[in-house]
Amino acid sequence: MQAEENIRDVAAALSRYVGGPLPADLTGTAEAHGLTIGGWVYPSAPEVSPQSPPDLREPGRQLRRAADRAGIVMLMRGDPGWPSGTGADELPCLWVRGDRDVARLLRRAVTVAGVRECTEYGQQVATDLAFDLAASQVTVVCGAAPAAGIDYYAWRAALAHAPQQPVAVAASGLDAESFHGPRELVEHTARRGAVVSAFPPGLPATWSRWSVRDRLLGTFTAATVIVEAAADSRTLDVATAASESGRLVGAVPGPVSSKVSAGCHRLLASGAMTVTGAQDILRALAGPGTAVEATQVFRVYGAASWDDGHWRTRRVPDFAVEATSHREAADLAYEVVFAAHPGAAGATLDAGIVDPAGIYEAVQVASSD
Repeated sequence: MQAEENIRDVAAALSRYVGGPLPADLTGTAEAHGLTIGGWVYPSAPEVSPQSPPDLREPGRQLRRAADRAGIVMLMRGDPGWPSGTGADELPCLWVRGDRDVARLLRRAVTVAGVRECTEYGQQVATDLAFDLAASQVTVVCGAAPAAGIDYYAWRAALAHAPQQPVAVAASGLDAESFHGPRELVEHTARRGAVVSAFPPGLPATWSRWSVRDRLLGTFTAATVIVEAAADSRTLDVATAASESGRLVGAVPGPVSSKVSAGCHRLLASGAMTVTGAQDILRALAGPGTAVEATQVFRVYGAASWDDGHWRTRRVPDFAVEATSHREAADLAYEVVFAAHPGAAGATLDAGIVDPAGIYEAVQVASSD
């Protein structure tokens, strides 16, 4: 029990460095926890320090206590509610206010994103799109944004349709001192859905933390819709994350004279789906004939862990399997991933399984199952 608590304390402390450079003397600690150095979570790959790594247990314990005081729950891979098969798999942990079963909230979900400097046209489209998705029992996922912009209007509209449970993703800690978004929406979301962050209490939003948030927005759901974005907008990073991870990307066309539609037009020119309303995205997720097929093609995303003398965790490139259920798809995926090492100690697949209708389930398959 104490060993598990120590692991959680270390993961909490490592989350302070997400999105930025990891100190060289912590490289070994991060790798021992299955974290990748040099990717989007820890962008730089420092020289391994000859010094002994600092003990992160007490700093992490303090962060967890601060989270408890603020009503924030820490989730790790393997916990109930962990959203396997999303960008979260590459993080040390998630911090959540509200419903800790993030995986359940994302079961049928769409990300709606766009620029803060939106037009009245974009505001109306975001509002209608999010409201109609919520009315169709789809979880709307958006950035936990200040009181302006596409994400804000989508967030507000999703909350307007009770009892749907939106998910808002923040670029800072979720405590009152760190997060400066609309408190009323935050509190309402925490009661109905969840506010999620990669960052512990006490960390304000920065440019690099916005980038991490955008990565999560693009990989949390089966589909992402960009409502308005300039040609050089950071919002396009959300679409890139979705596309690179095999998710559906849609964009809303706008006036050719509008600078904040130029990015959407670029996405459309590169193959993104045209979205003019919720029904476009719902039809695309449903696909032809999926309701009557016994065997369907499921998309598998996830992370594999095993022990070969060192505990290792690696992201699995997404692939497809034919199965009759999410669980069967996960079992088949486990066989594929560990085909060369069927008896690997501690072999575990934390998988996100998406069916042809865009329904997501988090499933863990371990060697003992």
